[in-house]
Amino acid sequence: MAFIEWTDKNKVNIEEVDDQHRQLFAILNRLHSSVVEGKEQGELFSILDELIEYTVYHFQTEEKLYIEHAFPGYEDHKFEHDKLTGTAVELQTKLRNGSATLSFELLDFLHDWLMDHTLGLDQEMGPFMNERGVF
Repeated sequence: MAFIEWTDKNKVNIEEVDDQHRQLFAILNRLHSSVVEGKEQGELFSILDELIEYTVYHFQTEEKLYIEHAFPGYEDHKFEHDKLTGTAVELQTKLRNGSATLSFELLDFLHDWLMDHTLGLDQEMGPFMNERGVF
């Protein structure tokens, strides 16, 4: 069983965004599996770096859509995106300098964040964008 599972509830009905969300789920599942299997720290860092980089790319995709279509929730979404990006970069630094470890607690945080992201704020954008012909 996957650590984090994609279901239709996670869909926002915007193909590009849903595809990116699925990719985030896949990367997080790979990170979880690597921690469980006791992979080397370098490999774990590499997967975490990929997760952070892809998350930033994903946020840029969403924000571009928000701006292009004058999404009224842009400010709230941008704030949450910036907050998470800052937290992720800070964590990445702490992991690299040894002041934090890649733990199951961290994986649970990432799981909860991704579920909240897809089931919470992003659910607002789907109907808004669909009404404007974005699918």
